[in-house]
Amino acid sequence: NGIVLNEPSVVAIRTHGNQKSVVAVGTKAKRMLGRTPGNIAAIRPMKDGVIADFSVCEKMLQYFINKVHENSFLQPSPRVLICVPCKSTQVERRAIRESALGAGAREVFLIEEPMAAAIGAGLPVEEARGSMVVDIGGGTTEIALISLNGVVYAESVRV
Repeated sequence: NGIVLNEPSVVAIRTHGNQKSVVAVGTKAKRMLGRTPGNIAAIRPMKDGVIADFSVCEKMLQYFINKVHENSFLQPSPRVLICVPCKSTQVERRAIRESALGAGAREVFLIEEPMAAAIGAGLPVEEARGSMVVDIGGGTTEIALISLNGVVYAESVRV
């Protein structure tokens, strides 16, 4: 179906005393980076491919889910596929899954970033021959060897 949503992982937060509220998410929040007044901070809730701020990440995912379903009459409860770095720990993966479920996802599937890149590029991931993928992302660069529907070997460099 093509690209459903293309938004940066940025959230603008207004602080008023001990209260925090979301001002903007995605492109609108990215435009605010470095240009906000003292009580508003534009932050990236994901760092190096993993969650840095759980509650803000959950609000960001909730916004994205609602934006994709904004023309729907029903409360959205989608199945969500999220890419994770190859070297992410089980704890980091659980945090990502819990954040998406808390944001309203019905089911959450995790896929390693190089595998998603290989599938997107149309590489023969199911065959018994290897395909090398270099995925240069915003927080991590991953190099992976993919064969038989799995990542055989991977290295990840946080940049």
